This record gives sequence, C-alpha cells and structure tokens, in this order.
Amino acid sequence: MIGVPVNKDHTIDVRTAAYCSAEAMRPGVTWSYVSSREAGVGRSTLAYFALKDPKVSHLYFVDSDVVPPPNTLQRLMEHDVPIVAGIYPMLTGRLVWSFKTADDWECVREPLPKGLIKATCVGGSTLLVKREVFEKMERPFFQIIYKPVDENGKCYDYGEDEDFSRKAIALGYEIMVDPSVICDHYNYKNLLALAKG
Repeated sequence: MIGVPVNKDHTIDVRTAAYCSAEAMRPGVTWSYVSSREAGVGRSTLAYFALKDPKVSHLYFVDSDVVPPPNTLQRLMEHDVPIVAGIYPMLTGRLVWSFKTADDWECVREPLPKGLIKATCVGGSTLLVKREVFEKMERPFFQIIYKPVDENGKCYDYGEDEDFSRKAIALGYEIMVDPSVICDHYNYKNLLALAKG
C-alpha cells in the first residue's frame, strides 16, 4: 500500500499523484491518502488503516510534494529489509538530505555514500516499512515531540520522522537508506534542482 499524507486542503502535487497511480497499476499495489494538520498524524492514520487489511505487507509513505523516480517502490522492496528509505533534499536552516548517519542531517554538498547504508534517522517522505514494524510499535507511530518554547522560538524537540526512527531503533530495527533513490521535493520550490545547482 502507498500512503500519502496530505494537508487539510487535500492538495497533492499532480506528479506525486501520477507516480502513485502508475505504481497502483501493479498487482497487489494500492494507494490512499489521508488529510490532517500534521504529516505525522496522517502517517500514523495510514498505518492504522494498513494494519486493518491483512493483505497489506508493506506501507510505502510518499509525501504530497515528493516525486519518486519510476520504479522506486520496486527498488526499495527488493532490499527486503523492515525499514528502508529513498532520499530527498529538505531545508532545515540549510539544504540537507533526508537522513542522518550521526547527530545531524547529511549535507547535500557532501558526496553520497554508495549502496545501502544504516541511518540513525530518516525523513518519512519516501519511506517503506514492513507491517511487522507497526505491529510491534507503540502508537502513535509518528509524533512530534513538543517542549516549552525556547529563547529562539523553537517549541519542539524533534519531529515525527525522528520519533518513528527512535521507536524503531529501540525495538531493534535498523533504519536503512538507499541513496541511489533520489526523489524530487517541491517544497514551494524544486529543492532537488537547488541541491544540484
């Protein structure tokens, strides 16, 4: 199952919808979306729906502004690991890739590693998770962890993607990343084009 969390206005990039529709033409693949104020609420809700259907073996999250390259779902499934993600550029005060191998996000200016790599955290915008992970994990699966507002105006400790990553690692799962699966990210502008520039 492909799950797309969308904003309350139900906006989805037409390229994302086209990708999901093309993948859903394959046998055994469906796609669905859920609208919510936060991506984490949408991702958790999609996982709850997937768990209700015994035919769903994997849930592939694609955000509404992320466009994976063709055959991404198949490529990620071929790794046959419980958790694996492609990558996409994102802005966190600077342009970074959507995974951590240590304490910070990987800078887009650094060369990407080759082959499947182990990460400490991944962004959830192109994330494949086996059903068993959700069956063992405490709910909610994705949750922003808030704290009192600090002097810089920051009111959260870490986001829903990092929350999921921490919970998965605590259960003994490894978070794997395939850096050859590079997705477009249209977060108000084409961040992949910006990263390559």
